[in-house]
Amino acid sequence: MEDPIPQFTDVINKASQSDIAYLHLVESWIFGSEDYDNRLDFAYNLWIGPLLVAGGYTPQEAPKLVDETYPGKDIMVIFGQYFISNPDLVYKIREGLEFNSYNRKTFCVHKSPVGYSDYPSSKEYLADGRERSN
Repeated sequence: MEDPIPQFTDVINKASQSDIAYLHLVESWIFGSEDYDNRLDFAYNLWIGPLLVAGGYTPQEAPKLVDETYPGKDIMVIFGQYFISNPDLVYKIREGLEFNSYNRKTFCVHKSPVGYSDYPSSKEYLADGRERSN
């Protein structure tokens, strides 16, 4: 839709009146094959409770959103697709290591472990004496 803000403003306002624990937002950063910026500032400003936010954030961008852009909000940034391709994602974020790329074509392939349990842990993670559990 050309302007989704009125519709989603209504949805968020109605959700605010219920006993919902949090609102999960996904910032669109691609449309078809084109990158574009579709910030959800209006939603951040409307919702009073905790927000879970996904949408292509990097470990460098996430703290900026949480600490600088919306310091008074209770925001948790989600790294959904990168958790699939990085079994050691938390370690990589903490150590500043590069993420494995993910392959969207392998998401939700019926009865196939490809794309879910075949991504490698980093050599640093393994050298640190950690083992990957499948």
